[in-house]
Amino acid sequence: MKDRTILIGIDWGASTFRAWAFDEEGDVIGGISVPDGILTHTGDAMGRLKFHINEWLSEWPEVPMIACGGIGGAQGIQRTEYRPVPMLISDLPRHLVEVNGIHMVPGLKQASPPDVMRGEETQLFALDDSVGAVCIPGTYTKHVNFEHGRILGFTSEMTGELRALLLANGGLKTPEDTPQEFDEAVFREWVEYSLDPDDAASPFAVRAARKTGVLDPKYHETALTGLLIGADIAAHYDPGDELTLVADGAILESYRIALDTLGADFDECSAEEATQDGLFELAEEAGLIG
Repeated sequence: MKDRTILIGIDWGASTFRAWAFDEEGDVIGGISVPDGILTHTGDAMGRLKFHINEWLSEWPEVPMIACGGIGGAQGIQRTEYRPVPMLISDLPRHLVEVNGIHMVPGLKQASPPDVMRGEETQLFALDDSVGAVCIPGTYTKHVNFEHGRILGFTSEMTGELRALLLANGGLKTPEDTPQEFDEAVFREWVEYSLDPDDAASPFAVRAARKTGVLDPKYHETALTGLLIGADIAAHYDPGDELTLVADGAILESYRIALDTLGADFDECSAEEATQDGLFELAEEAGLIG
């Protein structure tokens, strides 16, 4: 792998450190994923980064390195300034910030209403200029107004974090001693409860449904997740809207079902592949690799 590697790409997110080795074709030929998030790690950020890279490669790489995500935030190796939107995504490569041999991708900021992103801008760079609205689910789901290669604005919804907090504490805590199951019909039903903003159910309805025997306790998490994701998409899209969904795994399936229930017209893109492609293409455009 070492002889074929021309670039190392890093994505240091809130909960996970990921890095990949790229060959000259932009293909991933190796990688690492460690549950050591930028918000949860202990110790010096640069020290942690060096530790993970050395554990993976056994030595510090002699090829260019490019990184996105929280690495450029307050808990990262050095805080980088956000770039303001509206902006052409094609301008992003000339704003990379080099620190200790690592070229960091800056995040984006919006003045009104205030909002920020770090990491998703790299995924947007990998998308075709013809895409319009973009939905990037996560702890903070991003809804981006992206037209003809220009980011016009975006909104962050705390859907993922709210779900985690509600299921862990208080009246909507996951029922103890009740193994949870996913059921698509139940999920769609609770998505539908949120699709009419004028008559939407509150999260307390999940507790009430359980208490009155309407909802089987084993579907508690399914129902609450459907309600929250339904409210998320109902706030941003209408039936027939066209958008690109950037996600993987279970969260991709959840938003796919919710958008289908709404009646939106959407394409899908792997979030991990978008990050990988975005890092490689940014490195190319910035002249880091030939």
